[in-house]
Amino acid sequence: MRISRAGKPNNQPGFSYAMVLAAVVIVGIVIEAARVTTWRIVRADREAELLFRGQAYRNAIASFYQSNGAFPRSLEDLPIDPRSASKRHIRALYPDPVSQDPKREWRVIQAAGGGISGVASASTDEPLKQANFPREFEKFTGAKSYSEWVFEYTPVPVSKPPKGGVAKTAPPADSTLKGFK
Repeated sequence: MRISRAGKPNNQPGFSYAMVLAAVVIVGIVIEAARVTTWRIVRADREAELLFRGQAYRNAIASFYQSNGAFPRSLEDLPIDPRSASKRHIRALYPDPVSQDPKREWRVIQAAGGGISGVASASTDEPLKQANFPREFEKFTGAKSYSEWVFEYTPVPVSKPPKGGVAKTAPPADSTLKGFK
């Protein structure tokens, strides 16, 4: 039997050890919950960045096509248009934010007539976001991987002119991020 400092018998010799052990377990659980929450927040931020950067590439390809009548031959043609020294279609070449590859390069989408008509992530990870996309990204609903999120510019065909009239052109594809949060 142990005697406490107050001179009374101590019948619970391992109580302090059990309390410290319980506290360590509780702190471990809280830290793990915080890690999982932080991981989800970081992943959601990367998804939002992927949507933003993919849209920026799509808009840049559309701008290049509308300026030159052809698709760019490489992504490097977008920051500085080789046909116009002062024309910039995108501020910089952005890396793929969700790719696990150290180079973080995009998978390019080849246009039927040559050149690049779009980009997609090279990541095969499953997206967290599966629904409630803005109208222009509704095709991403239910995607099994980020590589299915294809940001492609498709030119609107010009209608044939009526006899003796002028050809009508369709308005450009919507390139705003309405409703994007």
